[in-house]
Amino acid sequence: MRLFPVSLLLLSALTAFPAGLAAQELHWFDSYDAALEEARRTGKPIFLEYRCSP
Repeated sequence: MRLFPVSLLLLSALTAFPAGLAAQELHWFDSYDAALEEARRTGKPIFLEYRCSP
């Protein structure tokens, strides 16, 4: 009986999350130093993506 309210709460949280994420603007940096400086300035973490080019 308690499973239904918990499931409903979880479902509503999952559907509301992408809407809030879509409102944010993303900016990608090509320079690690520039990204590090921006992260320090804003207090946000850095997401690093490494790629190997053939």
